[in-house]
Amino acid sequence: MASRRQQLGKTPDSSASSKKDSVQISVEAREIAKLETRDREVRTHEAAHAAVGGQYAGAPTLTYTNGPDGRSYATGGEVSISVSAVSGDPLATLQKAEIVRAAALAPTQPSAQDMRVASRAAAMAAQAHADLATKVSDEQDPLADIDESEPAEANSDIIPQGNRATRSTVTA
Repeated sequence: MASRRQQLGKTPDSSASSKKDSVQISVEAREIAKLETRDREVRTHEAAHAAVGGQYAGAPTLTYTNGPDGRSYATGGEVSISVSAVSGDPLATLQKAEIVRAAALAPTQPSAQDMRVASRAAAMAAQAHADLATKVSDEQDPLADIDESEPAEANSDIIPQGNRATRSTVTA
């Protein structure tokens, strides 16, 4: 006479095989869920860089991993961004540096590489500030435009001193 298990179609071997299949499906389902989560994170992260970086940023380049279901999931990525100064234009360089820094820090969790790019952009901004200060200083210096080849009289200015004015002469 057949045992109760055999009557129900459950043999010790089929029960163990069924549990093994169930565990395997569960492991695969968890792996797929992790890959799906990572895919969303990577796409969101790289899209933030590209959106904020505007004209200075390239399109995201993603790297993929094949899941146990045969689908490809984005697990890494990058967005190229220009961190060079705008030649001869410190104000444009400053504006660009601010955009590049904002793009690097746009994701909710910037990576170490993102922080390095933000640091380079901050250095670029600092240099642009210094260049702007030099440019403004040169423009405001009354002696900067004096042609030293002219006679001294042509280079004289009247400088107010309290209630009286004195003449200051610049000689070469």
